[in-house]
Amino acid sequence: MKLKKDTSVLNYGDTSFRRKRYMNEYRTLLSLLREYMKDNKVWTKNNGIQSGYYTKVIDSTDLFERTENTQDKMAKRGRTLTNSLVKTGLINDERKTSPVGEAWLSNKLNSRDALESILDLSEDNLVFLRQWSKTRLYNVEGNHYFVPFLFILKFLSRYNRVPKNDLLIILHSISPNLKDDQLDKLIENYEEVTTNKITFNEFFSRYLDNVESKENAKKVADLLSSDNISQDEFNLFFVNGKSMEKAGPVYLEFIKEVLKFRANPTYNTMKNLITRGKNSQIKKAFGFNKHPFIFSKGRNFTVQEFIEKNSDSPLINNKFSLEEIYRLFRSSKQADLISEYGDMTIRLTNLSGIISYENNVASLPLKPIFERIFDEFPIKLTGNQLYINYEQNLDSMFYKDITFLEILELSDDQINNLLNEVARDLELSDPADIADKVEKENDKRFVELIERKFPKNVVIKLLQQFINREDSKISQTVTDNAPIADIFEYVLGLAWYHISGGKVNVRKAYKMSLDADFLPLSHAAGYQGDLEFDYGVSTLLLEATLMDRSTQKRGELEPVIRHTTNLAVENNDKPMQTIFVASELDDNVMNIFRATQFIELNHSSCPGSVVGINIFALNISELIQLLNADISDIRILNSINNKREQKPKTIHNGWREEIVKEILSGEYISSDKLEIKIDE
Repeated sequence: MKLKKDTSVLNYGDTSFRRKRYMNEYRTLLSLLREYMKDNKVWTKNNGIQSGYYTKVIDSTDLFERTENTQDKMAKRGRTLTNSLVKTGLINDERKTSPVGEAWLSNKLNSRDALESILDLSEDNLVFLRQWSKTRLYNVEGNHYFVPFLFILKFLSRYNRVPKNDLLIILHSISPNLKDDQLDKLIENYEEVTTNKITFNEFFSRYLDNVESKENAKKVADLLSSDNISQDEFNLFFVNGKSMEKAGPVYLEFIKEVLKFRANPTYNTMKNLITRGKNSQIKKAFGFNKHPFIFSKGRNFTVQEFIEKNSDSPLINNKFSLEEIYRLFRSSKQADLISEYGDMTIRLTNLSGIISYENNVASLPLKPIFERIFDEFPIKLTGNQLYINYEQNLDSMFYKDITFLEILELSDDQINNLLNEVARDLELSDPADIADKVEKENDKRFVELIERKFPKNVVIKLLQQFINREDSKISQTVTDNAPIADIFEYVLGLAWYHISGGKVNVRKAYKMSLDADFLPLSHAAGYQGDLEFDYGVSTLLLEATLMDRSTQKRGELEPVIRHTTNLAVENNDKPMQTIFVASELDDNVMNIFRATQFIELNHSSCPGSVVGINIFALNISELIQLLNADISDIRILNSINNKREQKPKTIHNGWREEIVKEILSGEYISSDKLEIKIDE
């Protein structure tokens, strides 16, 4: 990406495409775009093609409601929907899908390198780890850049836990003209904050408020001291990125009132300041998105009270120089930029799955590995390759399907030597054990998350909210980074964890992508089931849906049968059980599931078949009953398997309800009666 002007800042996404569930929507939009552009359509300056893509998105998805009624407006929406994808390198400016975009959609990403193999990431996480590590922020001239994501990794490899806002302000304040040694010095200087030698504001003033801005502060002081302040000259310093023509005069009139009050504090001037301070542009520019002054609405509020309540304000207190007014403006606008772009930065870098932002603190769960990488190898964070040769060249590295180590220009031998050192630090005899240790640590952290954030009573409450479709409450409790249907899949796994008494490995069972804090990002790929639990000699597949009865036959019947069949074949006929969970169940679908016990079914994409599969179903209310009654997974599975039909027979309504009643009754089922044995 390239800055449009010097006052612009890093923007991973597009402010016209603000989303909470980027992973799913990126895949959807990219898939539709690839299909739409496959016959070599010309995108650039072609409103018909751009509006046609937007129409395709509207007609094919429920992501947006159609609000545009002209081709120009629909074309603009087509552009804004895809601008963010351009920045990922999954497509180029001409909206052609890149090689790495093709690989992601086809689930054929390049094999993992020696480092990626131990990172415990999904394919979705992996593509964004790679792409963000290649994404550059270029200067206006397009001849120098820095790599923001690699800066984040290097910064967090140095410090254990960094306040999220500190990281965002630093990241969004970095000029792409800086060199590696300057970035290294910036990272080193932050230690003064961590050791409480200086505050973060002091750090910002010393090390991020560049020489140019300090010189500008002096120029602003001279300008504000003049009798006649030129609007054009004023606009050079008090800059609004989007609407300078509208904002400039508003800023200047406010500053004139400020200067008038500083020279002669009167009641009328005070009232004018209070009135102007209510303007949203003034709040963002001088009040950190709040009114810049403390005041009372009472009739008897005096000028002296106003001065006393705002004694710390550089705006009206003459103990502060005029330079401080400019610094206040810069700080307030910086905070506004963070609020505008920071959320996108967090959500989009979060897709990589390796940065934790839990409790508004940024950290690297795998810090020891990245610390070694940045300490031992000269990883370049900046460079001067031309923008036109990088982002405007589909043959450049940006668009290729290459691994993380290839991006860092490190060999497997180099990283293997490093992993040997990491293994010694972790008291492991073999570097091959690092992956296992990482996985065990992740399992431990995930269990701690469940016990802390999702105890059984919370999971039961969430399940009831799914029945009532209280979606906003669900998102507030779990995450707003994933669609509700995907969160249901996630919560189903949590429910099964509690049903099993904490004995099953839920994190390993998930086929969905999780962030570094183990919260859901996106559902499993279309060829996979939702959750696969390994019980040793047998497998349990859980399938989740929020579809109602009327849509289950069309939307779930075939996928559930296909997923079950595929898994059975891939497991070499290892005994398995599928449980389908929904808020409500369609009897016809349930009866067809039952009948599949006596059908030979073929794998959907490779040779092989299985004779008979076992699919049961529970509604969410029944799942809640099982949790409340402390009925174990073993009892549930034993009851289901003991009721398998031995010979073909007519399937009647009510067969499922009888089994559920038996499970809830607590009748003991002896394991020696089972055809599918489950190891407790």
